[in-house]
Amino acid sequence: MIARMSYPVRPVTVTARVPAAADAVFDFVSDTRNDPIWCPNVSSVSQIGGDGVTVGAHFQFHQTVQARGRDLESDVEVQVVELGERRIVWEVEDRFQTRVISLEVTGDGGESLVTQTTRATFKRNPGLARWFYPMMARRVFRDQLGRLAEHFG
Repeated sequence: MIARMSYPVRPVTVTARVPAAADAVFDFVSDTRNDPIWCPNVSSVSQIGGDGVTVGAHFQFHQTVQARGRDLESDVEVQVVELGERRIVWEVEDRFQTRVISLEVTGDGGESLVTQTTRATFKRNPGLARWFYPMMARRVFRDQLGRLAEHFG
């Protein structure tokens, strides 16, 4: 058996305030099928395994990301690996990397705090991208959470 190399990068955590009750926000963000509404890179989501949003459910995203001045389209497989009270964890895999994304919603009353942490591991040596990935990912995730806040605003 050949050992596979992996190249982890620093975790990225972003937090945003959303003007809505925590339960409503969590119900929306935990339903992976809503991602095209608030995740600008995701154009479509199909459920390919499981029934609804449950541990073990599989989804396929079609996404477009900008790289080196051009759009790269790809299909991404997503699996729900943990689902708790106002906390969900997905494992996301594409041809370049595997990410473990946790999202937690806290708050009382009419405002929520959404915290997303992403841990990425590249499948091949990403070179300098390994050092720039956290900065780029932070910008993308802030944009996502900003769109989430706009959705509820």
